[in-house]
Amino acid sequence: MPTSSERPSDELIFQHLGAAVVLCWAQLPPGARDQIMRQADDVIGLAPIPEIRTEIVKLLLRRAKAQWLAAFVSITAPRSDPAIRGH
Repeated sequence: MPTSSERPSDELIFQHLGAAVVLCWAQLPPGARDQIMRQADDVIGLAPIPEIRTEIVKLLLRRAKAQWLAAFVSITAPRSDPAIRGH
């Protein structure tokens, strides 16, 4: 991680940008999502990744599944408050 006086690398900035896009994916308009998926097939300066769209969809689904599971566990976990348990 760069110190406060160093500029972060482009790679690190792109990692943060990519993570931010994934975190906001569900709120993006469908047209923006489609454009991002099409552009992922043609990123100048990066070697193409075979079936990148499929890999992106798998990543988004894994993230959505993990979010759903975390939400489910949080609402079904036993409460530690005795008043809630009836003791």
